[in-house]
Amino acid sequence: MSMLFSVKGCVGTLLLVALVGCSSTPKVTLPEPKDVPREKWSDAMLVLEAMRIDGQRDIPREMVGNEVDNLSAPRSSGGSGGLATAGLGYVSPPTGFSSAGAASLGVGLFLLGGGSAGPVYHYQVAAWVPEELASNPNQASAMVWSAWLDAREKYFGGKISKLRHEPAKYADGSGKKYDRLADLAAGNPAPFDAPASAAPAFISAEKAYGPIFLTDPSGELFADASRADKDGMDALAGIARHLPEWMYAYYPGRNWPKDFRPAAIYNKNGNLYFIGK
Repeated sequence: MSMLFSVKGCVGTLLLVALVGCSSTPKVTLPEPKDVPREKWSDAMLVLEAMRIDGQRDIPREMVGNEVDNLSAPRSSGGSGGLATAGLGYVSPPTGFSSAGAASLGVGLFLLGGGSAGPVYHYQVAAWVPEELASNPNQASAMVWSAWLDAREKYFGGKISKLRHEPAKYADGSGKKYDRLADLAAGNPAPFDAPASAAPAFISAEKAYGPIFLTDPSGELFADASRADKDGMDALAGIARHLPEWMYAYYPGRNWPKDFRPAAIYNKNGNLYFIGK
């Protein structure tokens, strides 16, 4: 991997050519997670893996260079103790990035550009409810439903739509989300029905119910944003600040260069980006 990205002085130009460029084939190829040592994965990638979603790629830290320093300041957990934050690199949004740094972040989105099928292209909200908070899958699902509703009301000041956001066993975009066409038409996804199991390392519990997904969170986000005269693409990160620490949101990103926004994982404690370690 170091051989691919050793010429840092030219990386900004190369990436811009890849993104806006002269050929339909990108000049820079990001490595797939399976080809990268796990200890080099970003914390965002580790959360996405726990969501059982693949197709996203980390930007090797070498490609971002000094720009990564703008993203490296960890955020306070607020002392709530609900999340095992050790080792999680929560970072601030990449405002003020140079063209090289922004282009570096844009490559990953470029590789996914134009897609619409599969969970990796969809907004996702997933939860791992600690076993001590719920006695069964139904109760855990109800907690997720209620937490999302409460967070939306707080972010939008009570001006929210009445769209359904049913908890589900599978992520949006998954072919398993609905058992039958009739369920799809009725908006009834396969319910989460698994017992509590070993929690991911970033959840401060031995066992948890999850991942439990919400259905079509983006539909609600944009409907709510329209009612509140806010930006729908900003809403997911804003709502995440009001969610419990055991709930995470995935934003698939928006391609460079128009209104560029990098793919990210959002949580109460801050944002995680797909930049390798």
